[in-house]
Amino acid sequence: MLNNLILFIFILGWGYLSWKILKFIWSFLSRFEQDWQNELALDVMDWCYEMYPIRPSKPKLSLIDTESEHAGEYCFYTNTIIIYRSNNVLQRDLVTTIIHEWFHWIIITSNSKNDLYQRQLVQYGYHDHPQEIMCRTMASELTKRYLRQRK
Repeated sequence: MLNNLILFIFILGWGYLSWKILKFIWSFLSRFEQDWQNELALDVMDWCYEMYPIRPSKPKLSLIDTESEHAGEYCFYTNTIIIYRSNNVLQRDLVTTIIHEWFHWIIITSNSKNDLYQRQLVQYGYHDHPQEIMCRTMASELTKRYLRQRK
């Protein structure tokens, strides 16, 4: 009976330890998978800054796991490009999103320009918004150039 109890405790302890080790490995690999997004996003931002050094410093970058209908957004008030990881799972998509948001950063330099963007969003909608059209066009063309240069 005592041997069975010791065996049970040993198996339980070994199982718990194995579970903790597997959990650690899984979390490490998950972070490793997500790091490519951060590294690529920073590289694209450096490239954009070399191409278009409009301001003294680059915007901040925030990659988040929150669900969104958008691939990314630029927040004027915090000077941050926000990237939604789950909507940028392909390298090309991430490059396009960063460049797209970079052009919002170039254009929206004041409260009045941010307000204009919001008014036009109501007036034209997202797909026909003049700034969105320009950002999509620039992102499409410059993504090709970035990918050619970085191969």
